[in-house]
Amino acid sequence: MDALLEYAWVVVALPLLSAVLITAVGKQLPGKGSEIGIAALGLSWLLAVGIAWETFVTSPMEPLERSIDWSPLGGGFVFELGMLVDGLTAVMLLLVTTVSFMVHVYSREYMHGEPRYTYFFAMLGLFTFSMLLLVVANNLLLAVIGWELVGLCSYLLIGFYWEGKSNQDAANKAFLTTKFGDVGLIVGVIVLSAGMFGLTDTPFNIIEINEAAVAGQLSTTTIVLGMLLIFLGCMSKSGQMPLHVWLPDAMAGPTPVSALIHAATMVTAGVFLLARLFPVVAQNQAVMATIAIFGVLTLFFGGLLALVQDDLKKILAYSTISQLGYMVAAIGVGGYAASIFHLFTHGFFKALLFLGAGSLIHAVHSNNISDMGGMAKAMPHTFWTFIVGSLALAGFPLTAGFFSKDEILIAGEIWAGAGFFTGNLVYWVGLAAAFVTTFYMARACFLIFAGENRSHHPPHESGKLMLAPLMVLAVLSVASGYLLSPFSPEQPNFETWLATPLLDAEATFPFTEGTAAASGVAGDGVLAAGTSLAAAAGDGPVKVLHGVPSWHPDLLAIVLVLFSLAVFLAYRFYGKGLPERDPTLSMGRFTDVLVAKYGFDDFGYRYIVVPVRDKLSAAASYSSNVLIDGVVAGVGRATKSAAMTTYRVVDQQVIDGGINGAAFSAAWWSEKLKRIQSGDVQKYAGVLVAGTILLVLAFAAAR
Repeated sequence: MDALLEYAWVVVALPLLSAVLITAVGKQLPGKGSEIGIAALGLSWLLAVGIAWETFVTSPMEPLERSIDWSPLGGGFVFELGMLVDGLTAVMLLLVTTVSFMVHVYSREYMHGEPRYTYFFAMLGLFTFSMLLLVVANNLLLAVIGWELVGLCSYLLIGFYWEGKSNQDAANKAFLTTKFGDVGLIVGVIVLSAGMFGLTDTPFNIIEINEAAVAGQLSTTTIVLGMLLIFLGCMSKSGQMPLHVWLPDAMAGPTPVSALIHAATMVTAGVFLLARLFPVVAQNQAVMATIAIFGVLTLFFGGLLALVQDDLKKILAYSTISQLGYMVAAIGVGGYAASIFHLFTHGFFKALLFLGAGSLIHAVHSNNISDMGGMAKAMPHTFWTFIVGSLALAGFPLTAGFFSKDEILIAGEIWAGAGFFTGNLVYWVGLAAAFVTTFYMARACFLIFAGENRSHHPPHESGKLMLAPLMVLAVLSVASGYLLSPFSPEQPNFETWLATPLLDAEATFPFTEGTAAASGVAGDGVLAAGTSLAAAAGDGPVKVLHGVPSWHPDLLAIVLVLFSLAVFLAYRFYGKGLPERDPTLSMGRFTDVLVAKYGFDDFGYRYIVVPVRDKLSAAASYSSNVLIDGVVAGVGRATKSAAMTTYRVVDQQVIDGGINGAAFSAAWWSEKLKRIQSGDVQKYAGVLVAGTILLVLAFAAAR
């Protein structure tokens, strides 16, 4: 097994190599570099499948860690360059490479004719590399490098069409919003790792941080402050309210980029990092409750915003925000496996929906569902695959979204049974959000595929390179759900795949201080393998992993009723096409609130962008035109004055005066001395005799 896992770094390296080669020689190739990107991602995907299989069939497994001391900095601190391969890594490698490979294949046709075609594929490779680097990083510093590269690549791809001002604004908004959260992430990493100094010479090592937290070697202050700051970074990257505002605007990029960002890379980074540090998160109920509450707010209120959207990509963007809320909320109620399971299944059906949206947009040259209609006959393959993705997103029974979303609701129910109010929030608000999700996706499907065509362009089916990824993702949108369902074997399954020595079948959660103390565990309690803590409600231990899920007839009945009611309402309003008066846009003040996006964008623009922009621009102008220009001008004047003084005094008077004086002196003496040379021999003889007499007299006087 280890022989294959040892080459996990190759999965990461291949997309980077493709980006370099495409940049260097892509324009000279027949496919303008796309063939390099597709080949590299195909190889990465094959290796990721092998790694996933090995880790799955041997789960639970010991993590494989390999590292080199990249930069020994002294003082007992070593910066590692290494990789960590476990079930969580394998899941993410499989998801990222699968979606990226599908996007690469799809983009070859979708982006055909673009002037920056080669640049686009180079950026796709770099984007994929950045996310994979984050996934395999064995330490938080290396993870931060991957995290920041993901942000940089998303900025460049969101602003791919940089000629448009709105696209520039969208890219800047995404970059600055995520950078705000990244400040918290970096400080949180420093705080969390600061507690490791003195315990190890690799204080940023993820396994060692998790083990130290479980062993009670990190203080409560370190855990709470460090994880809340890291969660701030996760909120911005994974679109949690109120830091979600960048994500809908990210639709300015090409549709394949939207699929990659929303399904497998950018937005999943925050959820992945919370899962990677879950043993630390689970040490404190305040941290878990905070995460759960923000997740609940996001999953419900984010989904409501999709009700009033006309842009198909923005409908899907707000649905992504809602689904990310589910994932984050699951972490907050102990649903570690449920969160990653939903991340995994969501990646497939959300990529399917975005690529399906691209197929529709490609056909009618418009993003708006009001410009579509009646497209089921003209685009049958796009229609059926889009319906499969919509059913999975809505959580229709036996689709992947049904199994993964229900796992989150069940995790909330278990958490509520242990006496924690956030469990009830996740369960009931999650059900309400499922109804909203079904309604807005049914609305979109009816307006796109039913009624008469409203497009100015006759719709046509997409080509094979675009349809093939849709069909593959449609299959995965159903099949992936059976990895953790009542149909799963006891072992291996998705849950055992994610298990680690710290998160195994016997690991239990911490509880309130009083409960933990009563159980003989100091402080807040720890996530301790093999320790059975009495639940607050007295119903037995609440475990990290719950085993293969069983059927919950009550939940299944509720889901079916909500689904049927939402589809019925959507059919009544939109079943015949676009109504003259859209009901979701006719809800009075509630519609106004949704159209205004709860005022977050206006608030940010009025109280952050405008003041900062105007004040900073004035300050920048003053500093540039007055301070900097004044300093430069002053230095220039001083330099000129010094130069003139040097010229007049040193050059003209001292240097030139000295040289000219020497010349004049030589001329004067030569004028005087030349008169001695008269050429008269008698005078020369007289002077010689006179000189001789003077010398004789001088010697005589000296005696």
